[in-house]
Amino acid sequence: MTSREHPKAFVSYIHDSPQHCDAVREFSTFLRSEQGIDVILDQWASDQRQDWQAWATKNILESDFVIVVASEGYQRVGDGYGPNDRNLGGQAEAATLRNLLQGDRQDWTRKLLPVILPGHSVHEIPQFLSAHTNDHYPVTSFTPEGADSLLRHITRQPRHPLPPLGPLPVLPPLSGAGAAVATPAPERNRTALLEEFPVVWRADLLRRGRQSQSPLVEVHLVPAERVARFGVLQLERVSEGLVALGRSRRLFTQTQSVSAISSDESARAVSEDWRSGESGLAVLRGGQRTCWFGLPAANIGWILDREHLAAQIADRLHTLLEIDLPLPGRFAPAIALEPVSLTRIAKIAEISATSAPLPMNVPEHIRVEAEEAFPTSDLRHSIRGVAEELVARLAAAFRR
Repeated sequence: MTSREHPKAFVSYIHDSPQHCDAVREFSTFLRSEQGIDVILDQWASDQRQDWQAWATKNILESDFVIVVASEGYQRVGDGYGPNDRNLGGQAEAATLRNLLQGDRQDWTRKLLPVILPGHSVHEIPQFLSAHTNDHYPVTSFTPEGADSLLRHITRQPRHPLPPLGPLPVLPPLSGAGAAVATPAPERNRTALLEEFPVVWRADLLRRGRQSQSPLVEVHLVPAERVARFGVLQLERVSEGLVALGRSRRLFTQTQSVSAISSDESARAVSEDWRSGESGLAVLRGGQRTCWFGLPAANIGWILDREHLAAQIADRLHTLLEIDLPLPGRFAPAIALEPVSLTRIAKIAEISATSAPLPMNVPEHIRVEAEEAFPTSDLRHSIRGVAEELVARLAAAFRR
């Protein structure tokens, strides 16, 4: 919470249409009457003659937060594309906010809250608010669940509070007197699954008839215990974040076209442009986390370099664990390759070779089921070993 009992928030918006003004007023009423936030809105201060620029500046400076409601009109005004003789009040407010942000970026980045109401998109947030590098707040409905991220920021109630700091570990030396002979974490902590936890493979997840243009490696983390299904609203909120996460972890390039999709069964970020590389990141309602990416293309077919692929899979496992949803206690990893044709096991150094044998009679796809479970906390510390084991099983199935 702020120092006030009820945080104060000024609502900045553009009068795009009577319908938009009505929606902003309904949203502001929800925040004020149902959520205890002291909202300042021009529609409630219009019963007497005002110097609106002075009124807005005073309330912006006195408020704990300024809610900027995204709309086509605000995007034009905020970026300086709007006609000079329209939305004069909005132009003045946007200029004031730009000036304050430039003067104290740390404080005003915290205070300026871009909000996306139903029917609007992130593209309607003006550029000076840096919506793609800083947080923005989609409001899917005027309910606590629909405005969860915004309410948590304003009221300082994080989804995941910082745990208390524990004691430093006492670690034995790795050599010399007192050194312990340690068993690698994957061998020590993995356990065979006592019941079946089936994998939802990429082909089943996408349910598309078109086959990939190139071999794709699929990596899956399946909850190895009975867990509560995620809510559809949780999946909606996380779908946009999957795009940003995938770009930050280099699963997608910064210029690649990526679609954010959510349904009643999954949230996905998918690039299907075979020219820039098919790849994807997904989380299912049942808790499975999945990603896929292409093998390196060579002069002849595609190359499966075990060492190179293990490093990639280790990075992808880290990515899956970073998806902003609750984690189960145990995960069972799985891997697949589809399609398999024109793929050969070789070293990346052979990528330019103009002659090479291609395996014959290969299957349409290779799927290594989830067979063993790892405690999630241990998996983070033994990811490279897990990745190498997955690649070894994939290679063994490839040669079979």
